[in-house]
Amino acid sequence: MPALSKATEQVSANVGRRIDTAPAAAILAIAALAAAQPLDADLWVHLNNGRFIASRGELPYPDPFTFSVGDAVWTAHEWLPALVIFQLVDRGGVLVAVLGIAAVYALIWGLLERSLAAHGAGPWMRIAALVTASLPLYPFAGIRPLAFGLLAAALAAALALHHRRTGSHWVWLLPFVFVLWGNVHASFPIGFALLGALLFEALWARSPIPYIGPRPHTRLAHFAAVVALSVVAPALNPSGLRLLAQPFFQWGGEFRRFNSDWRPPEIYSETWWFFSAFLVLTGLLLILRRGRVTPIDVLVLVVVVAAGYSTRKVMPFAAVLAPLLLASPLALTGAARPHPPAWAIRAAAALTVAAAVGFAVAISPRTLEGPTVVPMPDAARDLVAGTEATRIFGTYHWGAFLTWTLWPDALVFIDGRFDLFVPDTLADYLAVTSLEPGWRQELMDIDPDAVVVQTDSLLARRLAQRGSGWRDIGGDSIARVFLSDRVESA
Repeated sequence: MPALSKATEQVSANVGRRIDTAPAAAILAIAALAAAQPLDADLWVHLNNGRFIASRGELPYPDPFTFSVGDAVWTAHEWLPALVIFQLVDRGGVLVAVLGIAAVYALIWGLLERSLAAHGAGPWMRIAALVTASLPLYPFAGIRPLAFGLLAAALAAALALHHRRTGSHWVWLLPFVFVLWGNVHASFPIGFALLGALLFEALWARSPIPYIGPRPHTRLAHFAAVVALSVVAPALNPSGLRLLAQPFFQWGGEFRRFNSDWRPPEIYSETWWFFSAFLVLTGLLLILRRGRVTPIDVLVLVVVVAAGYSTRKVMPFAAVLAPLLLASPLALTGAARPHPPAWAIRAAAALTVAAAVGFAVAISPRTLEGPTVVPMPDAARDLVAGTEATRIFGTYHWGAFLTWTLWPDALVFIDGRFDLFVPDTLADYLAVTSLEPGWRQELMDIDPDAVVVQTDSLLARRLAQRGSGWRDIGGDSIARVFLSDRVESA
């Protein structure tokens, strides 16, 4: 009988491994599609920072790339991903960077899958939860430091929630995760909120106030110490304490007014639809499993979801935290589970991965030429390179792209780093590009040698007029280059 029991357990384990092929395929498909998204304009911001750090061995303080902010010191809150991304592109090209970011996304969704499995969620529920959680990611995916921030968030949440469930001593790794988080992305206050909620839950469970739901196994003294260390841990970064204020500054009114990532999503926009679909499908999964969610889980989810609808950039973090917070209710028995043959599972998994990778290869950027989220002014950049211009006034999201090729011989007026330019420099930029009263004098005060703007913009039409003091030296359907009359073409 013991031999028969052992053999039965071995057969069950083999079947489990075969079925786990399906969640693994989902992880690979999600990672491939997320990493293959078009290049974002901010990529060149990170490449410029990464190149500077790699060549100088220091952060770009004071700002070396623009002529508009003088000796201003900003906070390079994504310096480590910038260095990694630059090294990947510099040593292997964009395709290697895509593969590297795909590995980060695979780690994130693999961690979610393992957490769900540890709670007893079946393979099909794990697949459904992973696919649902991936939906809000795609509008923000691609080669971006956000991937590293999401990985830090997933690690922190997994450790904290594992301690809540088991009282594990692994929770002492949390401060180290927050050190990493503080060096890769300024989203660590999301982690503070989660730890604060779990600490409140542990205090509530030990208070005379009636507690609702299963009691946590949180070791209160240990967890309180871990939370205290985690809150100060992000200060261990090259920018020091200034980094701790960075996310709250970005959440401020001026930043939110000018940067779409920090504003609510426009209703019925792409990000709004993806996030709403994620919420609806998550609700359906809970109904299917008839799961009960603890009050603290509800509180955290409501806060994060509300923050997502208030600030677009929080949406991917809500999607990563949801499967971890809802792992137990998603694992409850509900509808009947399908049991297809192992060969069918393997075949479907192989086809899914092949289709996802094939589509990812078809749409993935192969070089820095693109595809890009917004068109880049390649022809205009080459024209400027052939002139003696050293001060360039250009469209905001093109600044870092121009810097990547023209620096250090030329500096730009503005690029994609909102936190460096709000409010004064950005206000001057908008005054000129919006043709506000006095814009000509403002442009004279800025004193650029060259202007690079959209071909169909009102500013381009005004500069093309006779007697404007600017001459059109060429361009294409994307951008035109106007050279000051005092500057020679070459």
